[in-house]
Amino acid sequence: MATALLLLSLCGGVSAATPVLTVHSSDGDVIDCVKKMDQPSLTNPLLKNHSFQDYPSGMMKAEEEGGFGWQVWHRNGTACPHGSFPIRRVEAEAELSEGKYGPLISDAADRATKGHQYAVGYVKDLPIYGAKATLNVWNPVVESGDDFSLAQIWVTSGSYENQDLNTLETGWQVYPNKYGDHQPRLFTYWTSDAYLSSGCYNHYGRGFVHVNRHVALGGAIAGTSTIGGDQFDITLQIWKDPLSGHWWLGMGLNVVPIGYWPVELFTTLSDHASEVQWGGEVVNLNISGMSNTTQMGSGEFPGKGFRKAAYFCNLQIAEKNRSFLPPQDFHIGATQPDSYSVAKTHSRDCGDHFYYGGPGPLRSSSYQSDPLAFVFLFLAVYFVV
Repeated sequence: MATALLLLSLCGGVSAATPVLTVHSSDGDVIDCVKKMDQPSLTNPLLKNHSFQDYPSGMMKAEEEGGFGWQVWHRNGTACPHGSFPIRRVEAEAELSEGKYGPLISDAADRATKGHQYAVGYVKDLPIYGAKATLNVWNPVVESGDDFSLAQIWVTSGSYENQDLNTLETGWQVYPNKYGDHQPRLFTYWTSDAYLSSGCYNHYGRGFVHVNRHVALGGAIAGTSTIGGDQFDITLQIWKDPLSGHWWLGMGLNVVPIGYWPVELFTTLSDHASEVQWGGEVVNLNISGMSNTTQMGSGEFPGKGFRKAAYFCNLQIAEKNRSFLPPQDFHIGATQPDSYSVAKTHSRDCGDHFYYGGPGPLRSSSYQSDPLAFVFLFLAVYFVV
């Protein structure tokens, strides 16, 4: 019980240190550059004896170049100064503290999955030390501020039944909020007890240790894919450091380190993962009682193919030898295939991969999605009668 209360308290807020620089992004975000050793995660009581790791073991430390340029806050032509990292102001990020898995209820599986739908590829029942994929970024329709749509990698171990499910999650997410925000954002998420007491986004839960001065967790992604047009994708990799035991996050084809989740946070993930999932997740809690539109991926079904459907490409996992290789096979599955589905495919460039997504539970009438349509419907009925 004491551990549960401690973990719950960790998701209650972030005490930001005095920034060395503040960047006002063109999209309204405020990005504070905080000294690495002043970051929120290092105040986590679970990391009281933690030794900061500034770079993954076994990787040549490369000189940082001019930044990625793919997040909106980069449009001001700046990055955080050396020795600091970007953190999005928590006033906006705090909305996410309960946004993914809702209020606390006693049953872990019900809490984590109620109102959620998935379309994924997965590999399970293996000792796994890392996962990687390239995924294209979209801006799906999400009507309600209580809902979201995302694409991510899950690295997991443990179970709901034993309440020891540990997860590492990263990808992009769209969630409308009270600020009128609706754009894909880079995110991370972790839990160490099946989402019962822990389960926190980005820096809000004081778990992710940031080392990169260019990438802001929770920051808006500047590029998105268009149906029938250009595709914008990102490459994400999670792997376990063989010396420190920490789980690292990297981005890009050259795997530039972003930061890590310390091994001290976890139980069943302390050594290795037992399952990896790639794919889409949406939540439609239907709090208003209306059938909201929540798209997954591009909003198109997988059968539409390249330039129309969302994809996960270049799937790789790291097993005992820690080398990243395509899985010998992976399974696919969807929880509501009439609304969101998934389909395997193969190409020379992507190898075995999959498309996923869909429009969601479509309303009985398109008029419901357009307030003006109610007016036209009323006039049409009035004059016919």
